[in-house]
Amino acid sequence: MNPYIELIEKRVPIIFDGAFGTQVQKSNITAECFQNASGCNEILNLSCPDKVAAIHTDYLRAGANVIETNTFGGSRAKLKEYGLQDRVYEINKAAALTARKAVENYKSQKPLFVCGTIGPTGFLPSSKDKSLAGGGFDELCGIFEEQANGLLDGGVDLFLIETSQDLLEVRAAIYALKHLMAKKNQIIPIQVQITIDATGRMLLGSGIESFLGAVTALSPSVIGINCGTGPMEMLPSLKRLLELSTLPVSALPNAGMPQNIDGKAVYGMEPGDFAAVLEPVVTVSGLEIVGGCCGTNPDHIAALASILKDKQVAPRPVRNSKSCWLSTGIGGIDLEKINRPLIIGERLNTQGSRKTKELILASNYDELLHIAHEQSKAGSALLDICVAISEQDTETQTMKSFVSFLSDRVAIPLCIDSTEPYVMVAALKVNPGAVMLNSINLERNKERARKVLTLARDFGCPVVALTIDDEGMAKTVNCKVDLAHRLHELVCGEYGIAEHHLYIDPLVFTLATGDPESADAALLSLEALRIIKKEIPGVRTVMGVSNVSFGLKPAARRILNNMMLYHAVNAGLDAAIFNPLHVDNPESYDKEIRCSAEDLLFNRNTDALNRFVQYFESQGNGQTVKKQTVVELPADLRLRNAVLNRDRRDLSGIISGLLESMPAHDILNNVLLPAMNEVGEKMSSGEMILPFVLQAAEIMKEAVQILEPHLSGSCTGTRGKLIIATVFGDVHDIGKNLVGSILRNQGYEVIDLGKQVPLEVIIDAVKKEKPDALGLSALLVTTSKEMAQCVIELDKQNLGIPVLIGGAAVNKQFASRIAVLENNRQYAGGVYYAKDAFEANRILQDICANKPEEESKHVSSIDVKPDNSCSGVKPVEFIPHIEPPFWGTSEILVWDSQELLDKLNKERLFKAGWGGGKLKDNEYAHVRETQFEVAFEFLKEEILKADLLDARGFYGYFPVITDDEDVIIIDPADFHSELADFRFPRMPKSKERSIADYFCADGDLIGIQVVTIGSGFSGRSRDYFQQDKYSYGYYLNALGNMLVEELAEKVTVEIRRGLGLEPNTGRRYSFGYPGLPGPEEQKKIFEFMVIDDRLGIHLTSGYQMVPEHSTLGIFVHHPQAEFLI
Repeated sequence: MNPYIELIEKRVPIIFDGAFGTQVQKSNITAECFQNASGCNEILNLSCPDKVAAIHTDYLRAGANVIETNTFGGSRAKLKEYGLQDRVYEINKAAALTARKAVENYKSQKPLFVCGTIGPTGFLPSSKDKSLAGGGFDELCGIFEEQANGLLDGGVDLFLIETSQDLLEVRAAIYALKHLMAKKNQIIPIQVQITIDATGRMLLGSGIESFLGAVTALSPSVIGINCGTGPMEMLPSLKRLLELSTLPVSALPNAGMPQNIDGKAVYGMEPGDFAAVLEPVVTVSGLEIVGGCCGTNPDHIAALASILKDKQVAPRPVRNSKSCWLSTGIGGIDLEKINRPLIIGERLNTQGSRKTKELILASNYDELLHIAHEQSKAGSALLDICVAISEQDTETQTMKSFVSFLSDRVAIPLCIDSTEPYVMVAALKVNPGAVMLNSINLERNKERARKVLTLARDFGCPVVALTIDDEGMAKTVNCKVDLAHRLHELVCGEYGIAEHHLYIDPLVFTLATGDPESADAALLSLEALRIIKKEIPGVRTVMGVSNVSFGLKPAARRILNNMMLYHAVNAGLDAAIFNPLHVDNPESYDKEIRCSAEDLLFNRNTDALNRFVQYFESQGNGQTVKKQTVVELPADLRLRNAVLNRDRRDLSGIISGLLESMPAHDILNNVLLPAMNEVGEKMSSGEMILPFVLQAAEIMKEAVQILEPHLSGSCTGTRGKLIIATVFGDVHDIGKNLVGSILRNQGYEVIDLGKQVPLEVIIDAVKKEKPDALGLSALLVTTSKEMAQCVIELDKQNLGIPVLIGGAAVNKQFASRIAVLENNRQYAGGVYYAKDAFEANRILQDICANKPEEESKHVSSIDVKPDNSCSGVKPVEFIPHIEPPFWGTSEILVWDSQELLDKLNKERLFKAGWGGGKLKDNEYAHVRETQFEVAFEFLKEEILKADLLDARGFYGYFPVITDDEDVIIIDPADFHSELADFRFPRMPKSKERSIADYFCADGDLIGIQVVTIGSGFSGRSRDYFQQDKYSYGYYLNALGNMLVEELAEKVTVEIRRGLGLEPNTGRRYSFGYPGLPGPEEQKKIFEFMVIDDRLGIHLTSGYQMVPEHSTLGIFVHHPQAEFLI
């Protein structure tokens, strides 16, 4: 057994290293080491291997079992950004040799491993946007094999495919690595990790079930999650993966989420907290492999090694179970967990459905999608896809395009039905998950079967096997059973495919011919089913049930099909190719018709067929079904629904009808644009995944194209022009490309300059194109500084164009900061943070709506000052001077725990804190009574019994003076010395207001307050999570948040009382919010108010307060004070 796998099976926790790039930045590596490839860490493997080895050694000393090679961006696709695409093998082999040497030089008694790291290419092959998709499956395989070859020759012990965002790319990587290892006859483990956000989805909407369907049957050694979130946010997805995965699982989270503080990425999670969250996931939930990603360092790994020392991984019973996972890009199922019979929907088959054939000929995929959704809603577990038609020789291209179309639109997996292996290949290379292959048989000396089985093995697919050989279709029981054994030997014995991935079809023939030789067809098939399940119990069985009734009238077919299905399931049938809309409960049938159908199925008398047919002749067309009265929605609602449901069927007809009663511009502004805004809201709330958003945008674009001839004047043309670019030094552009795609589909002209764009290229493009706005993207904190330089350069050249910024490295506070130029001038065009395409759209709508009539687009702005002064800000009127009751700080305030809990607003807690407000009234009432009240009383008793609540705080009044945006706090001991100064930036969306404006410049006062409930809540909440009592951990944490907020409000009331103010006069603000200094500025207050000594609250390196249930705020007493944006 491979040593790495052996260690896993011994249930020894395996510890990976942490972030590599973070350590590079701390190593003071000179620019010369990067050899004109600044930002390319991989070149260090050649130029400074000693520096790389030193980082590896630091992690080994910290206690890591596994170190990752410095090759995350070592693929041809990534190295090409630095002109290093011809050095892929050299760089990767050197990285592996360096890591191997570090392991060999480090003397340790425990097993150590070198992991060859392979990051994403930057392409999204599942995307329908060609600019995102790249060159396709085969090109990706070539890219991954090239990189892996260098790693393998350098001596890595295992491969790690990590930080993956697209499951089709993952499948290509696994396929390529296995192909390489087979070619070199050198097999090592493969570990696969995806990146999932806090909602449990990958970038393109894939969840845990899709992930399992994509990789499980490809048999990697380990699967897991890395990056994206910190360990707490990762827990729900990780728990789901641990519950479902039969493979070992890994987790390498970030040290929380980064904050952009003065151009540096600061991760706030301390090593001890990081390890404490992960320890119970290993020892209680069975997580086999842990480590760190962004923001983690040797201290985090040392904390993990320490807390897991001498401990074992908890067993997971699911590891010993069978699974057969299949998936599309947005959903997956384990066929082994589906109740029998598993229904394979048959209506998307051109050989069995005239309607489907006509739709395929017409390339009407939207109507075919409607059929797919109908089958899914009716209970299909899989969709049988057959697109072969005699009128056209286009089966391969049609299969490829139709499967690609369905892959991000239907959640249930596919069964690829074709007689041609090359058609199956076309489907496998565009679907992000495993599929079922239908079918093989033993004709032509197994030639075709071997080709299909090679695909099934290499792509991880179950296969349907028909009892047919060169003698023809098996008709007797003995022939059917004999062929089943021969198929079993071929599939499972020769090709090593798992028994439960083999679905044997004993075949059933129609009973409608009246031929005496066929009269026992159903009976023989049922008997063969029983014997196959008895003699080969590990295989699964399938049947095209509706073949039994071929040639009969529809009403008769439905009855006979359901009766056959009923008896086949009793005989051991696992899966049925069947119309799910026609699945009935046979026990509801009239006794006479049941008996008549069974007479025919079991050949009880020679006149059975005639009697069965006559029964339906006497019934006419059978039972009539009352047509439901369909109330058609108004045309505007149907158009809105077409956008939200991504349904382009009859889009032109809906708009044509609507034009009879509504002007085109009203349709655009009052129906389509609000519909897309609704799409954006659903995306923000997690109700709509990214592929659906892009599909809705496509419908929007098509609708606008239909409207264009009817639009006139200012409504024609584009809605505005935008230049977008990923800043220099940053090669990450997926997010930027997605924004561009969505905005184009909403009618904007988007000029994409690409990634790693030099500043001068951006400036030249602005001058040439005169856009309405400039959009800049940056994923890395280090490259976000380029945004600030761009704003400065735009200002120097008098290009007052609005700038939109986005990406993981930036936020609203960053936008506000870089909008401030030298001498405290505000950048004329404004800098706006857009978290996604829909926020960008809202900003652009405002920008374009305020364009001057002369279209001088390069001087477009919203609510910006016409000059560098503050003359646009409405002056604040000041009330007479207020004298506080004392200067300096108050005594420590202490609150009684019992009283706080007794007087707590439970309704607010249940609805706002515990999520009850999202429920309907009747649901909320039930949950409140059965869950919330019970949980509150339990927690209340626990809090009081264990003395978890330590509610304390204090406040103070301090004199201040101001200088424009600067607020200077004066020491009340001498009213002269400066304690601290803070800058409160002017906010463009609040008409250039600064919170500093609410203080009288010549002298005023500020209130400062701090409260805490101690560390008891966070500690006990962590205990609950470790005990898998996630709901109580969540409830207690939310209760703590609410108590802290209530304490803060109590102190604010006390501050107002001391100043003689009316209730609600003045505002309390917290650091880090819009218009406030960043959280790092809190340290000044901690120092002069001695908060650590007085309350035991301290700041982490990421400027987060510990205990976490603590808050610090400032109080501004001016009656006009308000929150700024």
